[in-house]
Amino acid sequence: MTSTNPAMTSGPVAFEHWYDFTEGGPVHRALLPFPSTAPAPFEVARCSVAANTSNDLDVHRSREVWIILSGTGTLTFADQTGVLRAGDIAAFESRMPHQIRNDGPEDLHAISVYWLQEGD
Repeated sequence: MTSTNPAMTSGPVAFEHWYDFTEGGPVHRALLPFPSTAPAPFEVARCSVAANTSNDLDVHRSREVWIILSGTGTLTFADQTGVLRAGDIAAFESRMPHQIRNDGPEDLHAISVYWLQEGD
């Protein structure tokens, strides 16, 4: 029987180590507390990209939004580039290649929110 107690599905979210970029740093996936019978329509991860490194070139089925928490980096997606700083947000359509190179002296930290489109 699924609990209907909102306290059990609300509150701080725990993260677990998911994988490491080849050179950039770790990625942690959020463990959202919602029951499997009523999951969130998205998933959440956080990542770090060390100074003078990049995350791995990423291409996947899900749409994705990056929220840059700290640091500065050069974003490359499709055939475009641009600079992202703390407070900036970038959005990627599914199957859009994207990567960020940390150009700053400190680690770049970001939150990723991602989800599959209906029927994908």
